[in-house]
Amino acid sequence: MMVCDKCGAGINEGAKFCPQCGDPVTETDRISVPVTESHVANVEITFGESSSPNFTKAVEICKNIPSYSFTGEGKQARHKIFLPITEVDLIINLFELVGSWKSSQMLINGHTATKKDLTYYGVGCYRSRQKAYKPEQFCFGEKEYEANIWGCKRLGMPINEWGGGWLDYGTFDKSGVWHFDKGRIKHELELTLKENELCPILDRKRVLETLDKLPESINPKRDSNWQYRTSYEEVNGDYKEVAVGVKPVIKKINRYVIGSFKPSWEIEEQGRRSNNAHVINVNLQLEDEQPKQKTTFTANKKKSSLSTIWWVIGVIVLLYFLFR
Repeated sequence: MMVCDKCGAGINEGAKFCPQCGDPVTETDRISVPVTESHVANVEITFGESSSPNFTKAVEICKNIPSYSFTGEGKQARHKIFLPITEVDLIINLFELVGSWKSSQMLINGHTATKKDLTYYGVGCYRSRQKAYKPEQFCFGEKEYEANIWGCKRLGMPINEWGGGWLDYGTFDKSGVWHFDKGRIKHELELTLKENELCPILDRKRVLETLDKLPESINPKRDSNWQYRTSYEEVNGDYKEVAVGVKPVIKKINRYVIGSFKPSWEIEEQGRRSNNAHVINVNLQLEDEQPKQKTTFTANKKKSSLSTIWWVIGVIVLLYFLFR
């Protein structure tokens, strides 16, 4: 993250304005490579005059934005700004100031929108991505169960090492070759692409090119990057292991990713450990204290032995007087 040189607020990578004060990002804010805006949605916020204590602050923020315009007078006065959705933090902060006013309105690509459109779905995920330690890896999945070749984990189509999900969209032929049903896969992708279309880095073209790059058919007998996914089913009155789908060798699946970035999904194999493997004996005594401890233990041991001898003698004496 960068730091605003005007108010000190944190700024996400790719932002052009400070999310708190609206000050344009410059070299003094330690700006880095900006986000490409080839398919980035545009957000329009409009509001009128208000007696709210937030009004002055809202206007001050808007005046820092080059697209700011002011028209009309009195009740017809309108303050308006346009911002790319990549400035989502600034948009949210500004809308929180003016969003409850009757005169305010927010449009995304010309359609009425609410704060929910900025905090959920693809845009909400984009905000998390910008704060991630490795933003690009975030989209391809930082964990095994999120691993995907599409470049978007919100599409709901991970490529799990155990198979299943969209990998089951297809059929086997008689020779054991798996044939993907790409029509079904594309249908499911289109549904989630539409749901997350406001994400500024979601590349629909790239996703569909990835689908085209997938092989039409897979023969796990010959392709070492794939294996059969099996299950036990009843066959002629007997249970047998039969192939029900395919599963990938997860570390070799990067070859289907388009572009120079190759995500990595590490699989840690935990070795078996004994129940006491985690127990570590630590001597908390200082070296010069150890002899004293040993001496004390010996003295206590001797004292215990003497007590036992006197107890036995006492019992013998008692028995002697009882049976005289």
